[in-house]
Amino acid sequence: MSIVLIRVDDRLIHGQVAVGWTRFVGGTHIVVADDEVAKDNTQIMLLKMATPVGVKSTVLSVTEAARKLAGGKFAGDKVIVIVRGPQALLGLMEGGVPLGKVNVGNVRMQEGRRRLTKEVAASPEELQAWKKLDEAGVELEALWLPGGQATNLNEVIRAIE
Repeated sequence: MSIVLIRVDDRLIHGQVAVGWTRFVGGTHIVVADDEVAKDNTQIMLLKMATPVGVKSTVLSVTEAARKLAGGKFAGDKVIVIVRGPQALLGLMEGGVPLGKVNVGNVRMQEGRRRLTKEVAASPEELQAWKKLDEAGVELEALWLPGGQATNLNEVIRAIE
């Protein structure tokens, strides 16, 4: 198993991931790590329907995803890991998944969140999680579409008091 992309996107599997990113990185298996969705059979079914033909998808809790990813469960696959936010990334990292570089795509602006980039917003708790990831040496790149203009999210986070 090789992890070819770790992406933060609050929409999880959707057209941009299913078509753009999967093709761009040659992904053969999408692993969604999300505690809420892992308990919702309807959401799991919808995510599987959004998965491109010829690509596998698995929806797991963050803990289970970390266990399986760190344990090499998806041998032979080019894995795309998708989470909704930075807390899930911390859970994966704490579970032994090497993060290295993370693509941060879309985390929508909502009440109680501040805008970090055009496509990325964070609550105070999420901002603390981003800072922990930065301090752990995770490379955070805000990039919406393959081939687009990337923003160094580490620098953005470091500039926030």
